[in-house]
Amino acid sequence: MRPDKNFAVVQVPIGVDGVRDVQMDGDLAEWDNIPSVFWVTHNDLIETVTGTQGDPDPSNLAERIIFGWSPETNLMYFMEERFDDLFYGTIDNNFDTVEITVDFDHSGDAIFQNVASEDLDPERWEGALSQNYRYNLQNPDNKMFLWGAAPWAGVEPFSGVRWDFDGDVNGGAGTLNMEMWFTPFDDIPTSSTGIDDSSVIVHTMAAGEIMGIGFAVQDDDDGAEGTYNGYWTNSGDTELYFKATAMVDYVLLPFDESIWVGGSNVETAVEDDSWGRIKSGFSK
Repeated sequence: MRPDKNFAVVQVPIGVDGVRDVQMDGDLAEWDNIPSVFWVTHNDLIETVTGTQGDPDPSNLAERIIFGWSPETNLMYFMEERFDDLFYGTIDNNFDTVEITVDFDHSGDAIFQNVASEDLDPERWEGALSQNYRYNLQNPDNKMFLWGAAPWAGVEPFSGVRWDFDGDVNGGAGTLNMEMWFTPFDDIPTSSTGIDDSSVIVHTMAAGEIMGIGFAVQDDDDGAEGTYNGYWTNSGDTELYFKATAMVDYVLLPFDESIWVGGSNVETAVEDDSWGRIKSGFSK
């Protein structure tokens, strides 16, 4: 839990007249007008593993992360704009990624990955009530990784990754533009075979609901030679990767047209606290 901060999932535009749809294509332009109150940045994250990073330093790692959802698609969306002074994206054994855990109905208890330690059947319960995703850009076949849960839910159309990188993607400085999407599940037995399996329960999202989200930004400055140098979490709990109680509460917001970018025929003002203006100060 994070009593010091309120977290929210913004409702994204899909099929709204005069407003540009959010599209999963690695182009973050549709998100640019969202006010900073809905962002999670490097300044909101807590390093919980190495103890070597000190305070967040945007010249080393700068983050803007926003979560979204849509009642039209019943999908959850994630965007990340990440400046990294040393990024290792597509080489094997790199650790530059974001690990995301979600619990849409708060049914996951303290253990949702290491279920065997609780004498529960992993084929039934591992990753069933809460899910754990991360992007693996080094995988040419599927850049999404779903840990533990039924493998079919970790591929398109149920989840996916689109991204772009400006800079040297392996060992240099640059900016990652990342978009991901997830299907909300209340129960997805590990042994299930598809979305039509009678044991699978899809959650129908609605405005005003509160769900659990935990994530860790992993920063790898050594490439394949080492491990991550920083493990930056939104909850302050390292064990979010298998402990549902390590997530923080996010409220699903109703639609607010004013925070989105208008269509190509609509001139849209840039907010004073827009990412473009704030990002320009990182290099100063």
